[in-house]
Amino acid sequence: MINRTKRLMVSRQVKIPRKTFFWGPTPNPGMHPKDQSVTLLSIIRDYLGLSDKEREAARILANGLVKVDGRIVRQKKFAAGFMDVIEINGEFYRVVYNDQGALVLMKEDKERAAMKLLKVRSKVMAPGNKIQLGTHDGRTFITDDKSIKVGDVLVVSIPDMKISEIIKMQPGNKAYITAGSHVNQTGTISKIEVKEGSSANLVHFQEGFSTIKDHVFMVGSSKFSFALNPEEVIP
Repeated sequence: MINRTKRLMVSRQVKIPRKTFFWGPTPNPGMHPKDQSVTLLSIIRDYLGLSDKEREAARILANGLVKVDGRIVRQKKFAAGFMDVIEINGEFYRVVYNDQGALVLMKEDKERAAMKLLKVRSKVMAPGNKIQLGTHDGRTFITDDKSIKVGDVLVVSIPDMKISEIIKMQPGNKAYITAGSHVNQTGTISKIEVKEGSSANLVHFQEGFSTIKDHVFMVGSSKFSFALNPEEVIP
């Protein structure tokens, strides 16, 4: 079986030249879905221009110069996704979206790079009357806090992944849109409309737009705020 993808067929969420080479980078199975992730090879070569060839990018990785969420990663096909923090030779970047819904890199300072936001995707009971939470990047957390709901966002420290804050999905809090026609916009929730049956719940914003709950990623509350600065995005 060929574990390669034609460049023209690579997910449009990955910002790479389509006609430079025939084959494109294929992410290894990992914490993010294949169509919502970008390989470290692409980040080093195509996004940041730190190498011209795949071999040069592989050497940078082999030398331990690249960290993802505070841990050294040497695999060139490692799948990085939304909110991952990439450190390369002392420079920090966060994976975010642009207005077209493509994954891009945003420059970060060292202080902000020490935290990561994780959306709760699942919640189940665990032994010992505890709660097991699953997040958008495939991590699991065990907690006693039963008030955390699916859709809330955990603010964790890097690299130990300890929860420091919880941003609730509720009216008055700020959210970032990760898909749809309002991708890369930030707004304040005014109302959450619960639909009957299998219809997706809608989230309405004070700024005058609405989107489905799945596309909403909480970034701010009265206690905590995390700004995504478009001026720091690498074009």
